[in-house]
Amino acid sequence: MTDKMSFFEHLSELEEGLVATLTQVSDIKTNYQKLLTENTSLRLENARLRDRLTEFSEPHSPENKNEKLTKKVPMSNLQEIYEDGFHVCRDFYGQRLEPGETCLYCAEILYR
Repeated sequence: MTDKMSFFEHLSELEEGLVATLTQVSDIKTNYQKLLTENTSLRLENARLRDRLTEFSEPHSPENKNEKLTKKVPMSNLQEIYEDGFHVCRDFYGQRLEPGETCLYCAEILYR
């Protein structure tokens, strides 16, 4: 009988350890997702700042000014962000895509 109790005690300890490990993995996953979101935000901000810096370093002429007004974040940056697993569409911007998920709104922006 004590062997059975000892076995169940060990099994209960193992279960508690697994639950604790699962909680840690879940916390790590949540933190990783927050870091990826922050990284995407910083990439976009960096791209905008580079565009702004280029704006100041190029000679000013009426043609350049009109071109700058219509210029948006380069598509290659948006494509890179989308490939990293984040929405680039207006409706879900910055939210994480599920594995294997595609978004028609993002595709429209990237491939129009």
